[in-house]
Amino acid sequence: MDVFAVPGDRHKGWYLSLMAPNTKGPEFAWLDPSRLYCNSQALADCAKDLLSPFQSDNIDLVAGMDAMGFILGASVATALGKGFLAVRKAGHLCVPTQGQSYTDYTGREKTMEVRLDVLRPGSRVLLVDQWIETGGTMKAAIQLVEKLGATVVVGQDMLTFQQIALWQSPCWCKSKAAKEKL
Repeated sequence: MDVFAVPGDRHKGWYLSLMAPNTKGPEFAWLDPSRLYCNSQALADCAKDLLSPFQSDNIDLVAGMDAMGFILGASVATALGKGFLAVRKAGHLCVPTQGQSYTDYTGREKTMEVRLDVLRPGSRVLLVDQWIETGGTMKAAIQLVEKLGATVVVGQDMLTFQQIALWQSPCWCKSKAAKEKL
């Protein structure tokens, strides 16, 4: 499929065919969505479809995880007409921050952080990332947001959206019970 082509019939998930399959071996288990991001209609439709299960949720702010969650998160924030908070790798912000340690999918200990002047008690935050492999990054982001007094509305990721579109598996992290499984 031509990266810039938009089909006349834009059914839910049409843009997933833009994602390139892994060609680098077993250490790269994911699809590459960067082609999807190059097509403005595909990115807009993806953000809209990701948000469809959550139309009744009151969301104050969207937060995306460093680094690929920034692209999808900012697109979702734009679709909602909300602001975007970058959840950064430790050491990348030049302002006061709150950090949260976690173990990533490779087993390495890392720390993420957010600036202190954005999240307020009672704020309702939608967390967005491109992939969830082990859940470590999303769990740490949930803990970080809640540590600052905000409420996580939902955690959403593109991989699970792909599963919804292709395999009809249930949506990830809509409820507190699902969130606690992390």
